[in-house]
Amino acid sequence: MVAMLSDVKPFALSAAVLYIKFLVCTTIQGRKAFAAGTRMTEDTIRPQAKISQQGFADLTVDHIQLAAEEEMRWKRIIQNDLESMPLASVGFWSVISVGVSSTLTQTLLLVYTIARVGHTIVYSQSLPRARMVLWIVGVAWRRG
Repeated sequence: MVAMLSDVKPFALSAAVLYIKFLVCTTIQGRKAFAAGTRMTEDTIRPQAKISQQGFADLTVDHIQLAAEEEMRWKRIIQNDLESMPLASVGFWSVISVGVSSTLTQTLLLVYTIARVGHTIVYSQSLPRARMVLWIVGVAWRRG
């Protein structure tokens, strides 16, 4: 029971870091959506949308396409998090519940958290090989 409690704190810290990362990503994605003009029509009354619309007159098709691609990239980052993090949470709670070695559990939590943050960074920078490596590291905790 004591070992389980010692693993709950690192799990909570990992979850907090990943949740903050998720909030930052959704904020960035929202701003990219305003810049790309892909928000819903009811959102056009918001101040962020008006700023983007004023700038559209000066934008070329290439600029608009680039803005849309950036917005789509951030949507995919968020979707990847929504696929990975719930499964990892269930997996780590299971590992903690059955009493797997505290050192192993905490090491895997650290590796997973670093891999997810790194994955987001390299995904946003368009680095596919690094993204693949970090994704593999992020799912490798299941083998631990």
